[in-house]
Amino acid sequence: MQDDAEPARGNDRGVIEDGVLRPWDEVHDLVVIGFGVAGASAAIEARTHGASVLLADRFQGGGATTLSAGVVYFGGGTRLQRDAGFADEPANMERYLALEVRDAVSEQTLHEFCERSVENFEWLCGLGVPFPSSGKASKTSYPPDDCTLYFSGNELCHPYAHAAEPAPRGHRALGRGLTGHLIFDGLREGAIRSGADVRRQARAERLVVDERGDVLGVVLAELSPRAWVRAAQQAGMALVTYGGGFSRRANDRLRKRLTQLEQRAVRRFVRARDGVVLAAGGFVFNREMMRRYAPDYANCSMRLGTAGDDGHGIMMGRAVGGALDRMERCCAWRFINPPSAWIRGVLIGPDGSRVCNEELYGSTIGERLAENHGGHGVLVIDAAMMDLAREQLRSEKMGGFQLVFGAVNNYYNYERSDSLAQLAARCRIDETAFLATVEAYNAGVRAGQDGLQKSSDHLQVVEKPPFFAIHCDHDTIKFPTPCITLGGLVVDGMTGRLVRESGEVIRGVYAAGRNAVGVSSFSYVSGLSVSDGIFSGRNAGAHAATQGRGALA
Repeated sequence: MQDDAEPARGNDRGVIEDGVLRPWDEVHDLVVIGFGVAGASAAIEARTHGASVLLADRFQGGGATTLSAGVVYFGGGTRLQRDAGFADEPANMERYLALEVRDAVSEQTLHEFCERSVENFEWLCGLGVPFPSSGKASKTSYPPDDCTLYFSGNELCHPYAHAAEPAPRGHRALGRGLTGHLIFDGLREGAIRSGADVRRQARAERLVVDERGDVLGVVLAELSPRAWVRAAQQAGMALVTYGGGFSRRANDRLRKRLTQLEQRAVRRFVRARDGVVLAAGGFVFNREMMRRYAPDYANCSMRLGTAGDDGHGIMMGRAVGGALDRMERCCAWRFINPPSAWIRGVLIGPDGSRVCNEELYGSTIGERLAENHGGHGVLVIDAAMMDLAREQLRSEKMGGFQLVFGAVNNYYNYERSDSLAQLAARCRIDETAFLATVEAYNAGVRAGQDGLQKSSDHLQVVEKPPFFAIHCDHDTIKFPTPCITLGGLVVDGMTGRLVRESGEVIRGVYAAGRNAVGVSSFSYVSGLSVSDGIFSGRNAGAHAATQGRGALA
């Protein structure tokens, strides 16, 4: 795999280029690469401790957060939880997340993540992000515009509900539609108010290391100040993000042209006395990396993020010796509701077996499809369920994107047949296995005990013709499967310092957010990546400003 992130060499006086020592162009205490939720959190925290901070972003800032649903995973007794009558505690939150997080981070890191959740929620509110108590907390794939608290994961499902008292922890910034931009608005203004030197349209090319391998700084390529060049780069970023987000071929071509345009840049050698924080996002827009590291998810029909999620930050850390982990882990959302009637159906894989409990969180369903069924499956429902779904499409409160996909699936994205045997044939699934799965499901419904322990209020026999099979394949553009990557650089969980495969800490470099392995790196529930970005970013910024100060001077 082509890698242009090999570090430059230097010392306290400057960077060695073509055998010549070139002096540092700028000196700061901390340089943060990536102006998204993790990078902004790191910069604000470092400024709180008095460090001078250069915060650089390849584009205008915002990262994937600006495009997100505006949900942050908080718990342990937040103000919104208390107002809604839920007595959540950090220990209860930890018991639930232990099932989702597994061993992605240490027990200490998970414990601190939960213990500091209320504090991080109030910190974000203090930056002006709107989280008033509003609406009714319920289980849904995405709440209505007037709701700021909901069950955003598997809290109500088996076995999670037996491990911890269910509590809603999805905290949604109040606004219309997807409200991720409101979260970044608060972080952006907070970073600017803090006094961080925000440098936009400045791409980090590579780190600079000394003879021991310690990181001294970074090489930045700052885009030409010409207005047309900067406008063209922004247009290119949008084309990659949106056009490349749905078309793999377009993504490859557009990324190449964007990179060519960015050659019109001025290279600067920037010294970072306390360290460099890598917070430049994941790698879902890098098809080569997806094929190499996360092949189960490489064909998902929608890349969620921005053109900046190309893995370069991860590769810079790897090039200086940082270990990689969880690179195969991704989140691929396959919500099969709303309408809520769909949860009553049975999700069947290409081998005819049942995929999972259909009421699980969308990322969990997507994971089961990708890793056990090649990313393919159909949701089988009958006429009674379809009639109810179409009525709910008119009556249930849902967002615009939910309404669109609900309509597509209710009226277009399905196979239809008068018998289950014919439906199996239309879906090219072995008839015997298909029928056995539906029969077993119906038997469980009649007995009042689903084999995968789906809740009783979502149980209904599949028996009234005609029958429908809604296509839930990961690669279908009719029903897009948004995907983000979860793996990255191995870090010390409480400080964010990069770690070698030997376990040795690399001096002078940190990673946060989706550049790093974190709380959300095994499995995902809505809002967990954003809260992990806040937690890991603040950890890195605080450690660099208080423990890294002058260590490499």
